[in-house]
Amino acid sequence: MNPILISQTNCQTSKKSSLRRFALTAGAALFVIAGASSSCSTAKGFGQDVEKTGDKIQDAATR
Repeated sequence: MNPILISQTNCQTSKKSSLRRFALTAGAALFVIAGASSSCSTAKGFGQDVEKTGDKIQDAATR
């Protein structure tokens, strides 16, 4: 076999695998960013609910 043809085949395979790796990494990064942004608003809402509950408990205790 011709060594040049062998190296070109390996090079194409390498390009495909690095493109696949890049796509998977970019997809995972987008998934993490989307999850983090939605969880921040959820945590904020949960904190507000806990704060309201604490205020009601304090109001009931002072009566």
